[in-house]
Amino acid sequence: MPPASATPSSPTPTVSPTIAPQPVCSLASLDSGAVGLDLLDKPMEYRVLLPPCYAELTDQRYPVLYLLHGQNFTQEQWIDLGVAENAGKLMLAGEISPFIIVLPFDHSYKQPREYRFEQVFIEQLIPEIDQNYRTLAGPGTRAIGGLSRGGAWAIYLASRHPELFGIVGAHSPAVFYSNTSALPVRLRDIPPEQKPVFYVDAGDKDIDFQEIQKFTTLLNDLNILHEWHYNLGFHDEKYWSAHVEEYLLWYGKQFSTSR
Repeated sequence: MPPASATPSSPTPTVSPTIAPQPVCSLASLDSGAVGLDLLDKPMEYRVLLPPCYAELTDQRYPVLYLLHGQNFTQEQWIDLGVAENAGKLMLAGEISPFIIVLPFDHSYKQPREYRFEQVFIEQLIPEIDQNYRTLAGPGTRAIGGLSRGGAWAIYLASRHPELFGIVGAHSPAVFYSNTSALPVRLRDIPPEQKPVFYVDAGDKDIDFQEIQKFTTLLNDLNILHEWHYNLGFHDEKYWSAHVEEYLLWYGKQFSTSR
């Protein structure tokens, strides 16, 4: 009798895994506003860079970074230097936690006591941002930074309002000459629990390099926590644009460790 032929087995059907639909997430977006119409010659217009997914994650609150521009520029300077593109890239990649960036406009060349920029910043801008956006309102989650004149403002405002700013970035700061005698005293007298952390950087060909070094020496003498980054470069946009990503990584690190 011939052997019975084997019945071929049917292949086991494969089941494709069900992939859950990914939530649609908005990219970083820019908003605008203005304060100080009653106190300044020109209103303090500002731009707000909202992080990716801000519109979708309605229960999430965010740290805030205030970034100030240089003299003879506007609130658009940091955008032109690439802050929006770099922030969006780093946040989406998970290299930094998301935070809000506020870019205020300073129209003047005057020294701080000669006009009401400080008053508008403290009494109008910060409350408006905290009211209109989902911020984490505390010194450990509120940073201030700036380049050139903006860096001088960052140092000035943080030294006068340590209860508001716990994180300070001074990028090629052109420290206010009217602030040089009072600054050491103000920094010395900040209560230990309120002393901010500083990031200071400059190019080796910066026109204010010696003054910036004096400031870092002051921070050393007062035992104030800081990083000093001495780079190649000039006091110009080529220098700052080359370091925007480094700045954002540092601010993001401070927010992560202080929360």
